[in-house]
Amino acid sequence: MSSHEVSNKVDAEIGGNEATGTEDQQQVVVEKEKRQRATRAKKSPVWLFFEEVRVPSKKKKGEIEIKGKCMACQKLFAKTASGTTSHWMRHLTTCDRHKLNQKSKQQKIINFQTEEEEEAEGDVETPSVVNPDYCDNARIREIICKLIIVHDMPFRIVEYKWFNILMKALNRGYKKMSRNTIRNECMKLYESEKDILKKYFKNVRKISLTCDLWTSNQTICYMSLVAHYIDDDWKMHCRIINFIELEPPHSGVVISNAPYDCLAAWKIEDKVASITFDNAASNDLAVKFLLAKFKNRKALWFEGKFLHVRCCAHILNLVVQDGLKMIGHLTDKVRETIKYIKKSNNRFYKFQNDIDSLNIGRSKGMVLDCCTRWGSTFKMLDSAFHYRAAIDAYASGDANYRWQPSDEEWLLYEQVNSVLGVFHAATKAFSGSTYPTSNLFYPHIVNIKKIICGLKESKKECIAAMADAMAEKFDKYWGPECNTLFAIAAILDPRFKMDMIKFTFPSLYEENEVAGKLESVETTLRELYALYESENNKSMATSANNESTSQCTSTSASSSTTAFSITSQYQEYMKAKNAYQPLKSDLKRYLDDEIENIPDDKFDILSWWKMNELKYPLVAKIARDILTIPVTSVSSESAFSTGGRVVDDYRSSLLPSTVQCLVCTSSWIRGGHHKEKDMDDDANSIPLVLVEEDSLSDN
Repeated sequence: MSSHEVSNKVDAEIGGNEATGTEDQQQVVVEKEKRQRATRAKKSPVWLFFEEVRVPSKKKKGEIEIKGKCMACQKLFAKTASGTTSHWMRHLTTCDRHKLNQKSKQQKIINFQTEEEEEAEGDVETPSVVNPDYCDNARIREIICKLIIVHDMPFRIVEYKWFNILMKALNRGYKKMSRNTIRNECMKLYESEKDILKKYFKNVRKISLTCDLWTSNQTICYMSLVAHYIDDDWKMHCRIINFIELEPPHSGVVISNAPYDCLAAWKIEDKVASITFDNAASNDLAVKFLLAKFKNRKALWFEGKFLHVRCCAHILNLVVQDGLKMIGHLTDKVRETIKYIKKSNNRFYKFQNDIDSLNIGRSKGMVLDCCTRWGSTFKMLDSAFHYRAAIDAYASGDANYRWQPSDEEWLLYEQVNSVLGVFHAATKAFSGSTYPTSNLFYPHIVNIKKIICGLKESKKECIAAMADAMAEKFDKYWGPECNTLFAIAAILDPRFKMDMIKFTFPSLYEENEVAGKLESVETTLRELYALYESENNKSMATSANNESTSQCTSTSASSSTTAFSITSQYQEYMKAKNAYQPLKSDLKRYLDDEIENIPDDKFDILSWWKMNELKYPLVAKIARDILTIPVTSVSSESAFSTGGRVVDDYRSSLLPSTVQCLVCTSSWIRGGHHKEKDMDDDANSIPLVLVEEDSLSDN
């Protein structure tokens, strides 16, 4: 019914009801005026930019009300009883999206592509037209999530005033969000990245693990579980796969259950090659329980002989700490000297003047050690040797200073410092997550053993006592199993092979033990090769059976009609006999070939095996699984450095599930198998390294 017909109908009703009374007449007049206003409102130009929508009423539950929705910004406005739309029109004067729409209608913005973009996307005949109002908010949220996770930023950054001003300046269509919204988006990103990594793990042959515990400022104990593996392109990777809260008591049973449950959740419990722990007694018990669980699943690699690996960095620390106890009275003088000089500004200023007058240089600095970090003791002694002349000069001008070392003690310091330098170099070589392979361990450990044996022959009692203490701890932790594992890793280094083992074993063992130790390593290597060879034969037999089954039908008809000839049988027999020649195994050919003469700084063992994988296919499989075994738990400890920044004093209320999301996703994004199109490659290839724990002030 048109508006004109409605008006006539109302007039007829009024004319027919004049006698019914004044009240009825007034009601009809009011209804007529409402219809007229509604008709006028529909003719208003505001309806070019608004549309009526039916939405649930917020005031009256269960009822539906009609509202006007802005076609530009999608905001809803109440529809008045009178039908006026003036408040809608006022909104159009302040709506930024409406203004942009109107501006884009007047003049389109042309985006001409560069030559590089044209080459990447193909020939472009016409320039593309870009809508300046377009904003992919889902993509922007994903990037903001990665920004927060990778750079340890607070969720509240999305509520900062100037952050939103920046985002609006970059794109007018950006929608502001709350910290709860971005947290939920981060959790979604965690789940999606986890699914990507799960799918990737299906194609990984063996995974080696590191595991360690850490207590946060909330007194919550976290367990970090890090996976190490070498991909098809012979690149080393490490990913934090779990960062979970570990409830007390932290016994061997609890510690064993937590990583096993994590492995089961990731469905990689059948791919575990080794797990590296520190030297706590509870960890030794945990390994026994893990060994039993893997045996029940029949998922042990090489019968579990190399399952438990002790953290070499912790063993080096224990060895050095035992040695330093024997010369504690010597290091105390250097320590007290540094404390005395740094305690007073006047004394420190005078000491710096002595440094300048002797033209030594201040760049090295006076370092004070920490009782739990032996590496700091090495740095303290090293700095003291550097400023020896300045310390002597200062002692001559300060009558209250009484810790000046004698010339004999300086000589003793020099001997001790050279020994600690060897340990420090070894620890530095081990303290990485993505570059060190297990073959690096053996040369360092042989060098340390030689240093300790040399110290035993010292005529000074304190040095000899220091060597005895170090040797006792060295022999306690590095038994035959560990030496066998890393001896095999050294054999898989094409610069060493078996000759390195034969050359170094006399330095590690007594003369009557060398032959037995060499035989043990060779036997273990042959057994390991036989295991891989049997697996390879099974896979080849399976593929051959499948192929023969498919050919069986086609050959059966012809064989039944072909005459059986003794001559043809004999010819086949002689052909097979002449063709049969026992071939050297991959292992035999690898060991017999000449060693590689490549300098250490230019040699990359993973690149070498990538180039020679086809030449020694079975030995390459062994190398891929052995070289990925981490010799330290540094990767797990570096996860705690990340955790310390995530759960700092200002963000201690984060839930353990949120902490796991941030720590794990940060690891996955930094070293992910996929790369962002709009980010530099360097941002995605940052290795996870061991750093000092320092809290950020983000809230």
